[in-house]
Amino acid sequence: MISRAIRMEAVLISLIAGAFLHFAVALRSCSITGIKCPKGNCIHRVQLCNYIENECQDNSDQQYCGLEIRLPCPDGWVHCPGNDRCIPSYFECDGFHDCGDLIPNFGETEENNCTSRPCSITAFKCPDGKCISRIRVCDGGADCADKSDEMYCDVDPSLHCPAGYTRCPNSKRCILRQWKCDGIVDCHESPNEEMDCGNVTANRPFNTIPKRHNSAVKTTIKKVTAKSPEKVSAKTELRSWILSKRKSGPRADRWGPQVHRIAVALHLDDESTFISGNNTGEEIRYSLTLQLLQSLGKNDRMNVQDLALYIHGLLVACMDPRDFYGEDLVRKLRKRVEEGGNYTRPFLILALCNAGDAMTSKDVERVINAYNSKHRPFWTDTHALASMALACISSRSSVSVDKTTLMDMLQELKRRQLRNGTVDNFKTTAISTQALFIHDSYKKEFDLDSAMKVLIDGLKRKKTLLNTYYSLPVLNQKSLLNVTSGHCKKEPVGEEDALQKLLDVRGETMTVHYSVWMSDEINLGQTWILKVGVNSTIYDAIETVVKIDSCQNVEYNVVDGKPYVASLNGKENDPEMEIFWFIYLKNLTSDKDLKIVEESPVDTTLQPNQEIILWYKRDI
Repeated sequence: MISRAIRMEAVLISLIAGAFLHFAVALRSCSITGIKCPKGNCIHRVQLCNYIENECQDNSDQQYCGLEIRLPCPDGWVHCPGNDRCIPSYFECDGFHDCGDLIPNFGETEENNCTSRPCSITAFKCPDGKCISRIRVCDGGADCADKSDEMYCDVDPSLHCPAGYTRCPNSKRCILRQWKCDGIVDCHESPNEEMDCGNVTANRPFNTIPKRHNSAVKTTIKKVTAKSPEKVSAKTELRSWILSKRKSGPRADRWGPQVHRIAVALHLDDESTFISGNNTGEEIRYSLTLQLLQSLGKNDRMNVQDLALYIHGLLVACMDPRDFYGEDLVRKLRKRVEEGGNYTRPFLILALCNAGDAMTSKDVERVINAYNSKHRPFWTDTHALASMALACISSRSSVSVDKTTLMDMLQELKRRQLRNGTVDNFKTTAISTQALFIHDSYKKEFDLDSAMKVLIDGLKRKKTLLNTYYSLPVLNQKSLLNVTSGHCKKEPVGEEDALQKLLDVRGETMTVHYSVWMSDEINLGQTWILKVGVNSTIYDAIETVVKIDSCQNVEYNVVDGKPYVASLNGKENDPEMEIFWFIYLKNLTSDKDLKIVEESPVDTTLQPNQEIILWYKRDI
């Protein structure tokens, strides 16, 4: 026991050191699709010049937008072709359109004429000259005509990477040599190519917004504040109402079957909901996980709308919908959309676009077909969702979208507003107002103040989850277009604080041990001492260790909607060798034999002073 305790202490020290190396790399810059505010937080690139306040706390993300005259851009930034805004220079020829849907002469975009120019540092150049974003390389779908972007993603370890390429650490993938230690992570396993770079890694803040100038820049922005006392009071009341719907009983059922919508509504009201240490966010994430596992276990062909809602929920909860316990939910949704032919519901396209799936001209056609097929008055909701889906495709992909079509859709929504501010009914007013935040369309021929009053007064009379889900984002001047994972990041803390934060559990707690044993060499195992909440399960303990140690990679098989350990750190269940992962429990205060756990880790509640043992051994 003494040697094991010493070993555990050494393991914890090394875990913290490794965790902070990961933090240091992650904090050098935001992701390719993000950009860093002067105060350090990351926002998605589509949030630049979206005329929504307080996404960068100093409003610096809105300061080089809608320029009435050609003012100088800051260092490292350039004008859009239409001179109406400034963008970072690396936005040029990076595979995304940031200017094309914002300027008067639609079609003039920073992505024009890129075949004869170098691509951005965040892009990959196809042999035919096309620039695609680096996140599209080795994503499973060919974006270059010759499929060269998917060519070196699975190279046998016994073979060398081709000239000009280098191998990812612990991976079969080869990346361009100049991508190593350039400040952008391309190898997504641990360790990645941005670790152990010394002073080589690029330190330039290539995706940082310049600090806001003290002198005002004259723009065409008309401010719309979300801070009026009536709005603040309504938002506070709505959030409290949602939180009051939390039930007692099993953790998986506390938030009900609409947990995905609850997650989105709370996130769009407060982006700190799912940051590390927020108990409400952690509990919602847990419920979301178990409910989705159960739904997938019961029916692999789950309702396609539910699938899209879960993808949105996972995005805001900082979980990867492309790797949910081995399931690529985005690919699954894409397959269902393709099966639908030329027609699909616009919300499905919006979910795919928000999740970063590659958009196509066929998707544009599908959205327009859905819009044109819905002519009855009560289908205005579909028109609003179609507008948001088309705006997403226009702003987040390289697919060409006719700006006139989108503006006509938005104009039709305005025509449906009554004199009292209502658009058809309460819910439709909320959805339509969300859509009219696109390009600030509400500023002309739409009475935003009256629409807001309709929502606030209506919520005083009657609250439903669906009405709250659609109206709470409006009160924050946000929409379903703001459903992204751009807010998900780790904060730097001191070593002792980091360990305490990872292990701390509020409320009544208990101490348990968690060990990993390999084959018959028990002494080569690892042991952690954990503080967990009373009534925690084995699954909770496993996931706690995963939080502590980024090298602990656990994969599950889902049987009847419940997870069972199938792999740990690359060691998979091997039916031919009859070697599997077994879970045992041991009472630390007793000499009784180990007790094997037959049920799922989510069904076994822990007791104080128990040791959980994950043992990789033969089935005998």
